[in-house]
Amino acid sequence: MGARKPYVDPISRHFLGSMDVLCPHCFALHWIGEKLADSTMADPPFGMCCNSGNVAIQLLPDPPTAIRRFYDGFDVQSREFKNNLWRYNRTFAFTSIGVKEDHLVNSAHRGPPVFRIQGELFHRTGSLLPAEGQHPTYSQLYIYEPRHALQIRIRNNIDLRSDTLKTLQDTINANNPYAALYASALQILKQYPNSPDSEIRLRPAPGAHRRSGNLPTADEVAAILPGDGSEANSRDIILHTRQLGSSPPYQ
Repeated sequence: MGARKPYVDPISRHFLGSMDVLCPHCFALHWIGEKLADSTMADPPFGMCCNSGNVAIQLLPDPPTAIRRFYDGFDVQSREFKNNLWRYNRTFAFTSIGVKEDHLVNSAHRGPPVFRIQGELFHRTGSLLPAEGQHPTYSQLYIYEPRHALQIRIRNNIDLRSDTLKTLQDTINANNPYAALYASALQILKQYPNSPDSEIRLRPAPGAHRRSGNLPTADEVAAILPGDGSEANSRDIILHTRQLGSSPPYQ
């Protein structure tokens, strides 16, 4: 008979308990075992979330009521929205993704699908208006009159709910600052019917960190400049009022 290894009792499983202890400063949930070592069980501070209140993080604003109802609801419409969330997100995206995807990685295994790319990932934003004979997509739909844009979105997504598409479109048009920017761009383009194809570009301010993605605020101005963006010539800046034609522009 061959020799066998001596018996060793199995390692007992450690139970952390419930993750239900609130940080008194930022209200993040913790396990009680994550408290600072020199604290008491009755008054446990935590350092992993806000460093015991030394880091103040502004809470995210509540989403619009209509969208929150979709997330929190359990009715048929809410369930359909959550099951197709990525498709609704794609439908209302302002830009398309630009990437060279490696499809071979998914042919070599049977596990969950893997998204692997080669090179850099970027987002495309093209002409403000579609080319002749092509249907509008992405940000171009925010140029169109809302009823026409909704018809196009419904036609392009026949297996999504039209009432949900309308609710999302109305909510985005009323709350998203970029939607208003594209609507204003259409009014400006109408003043120059003979101008060549135009593009809209979001360019960082001089000296700004290129990775920052702050939303525009009331004291920021967006500008549409002709050309490919490589020219460094000085330009006059003309500010238009929201209702074009009601008063002369300011220069």
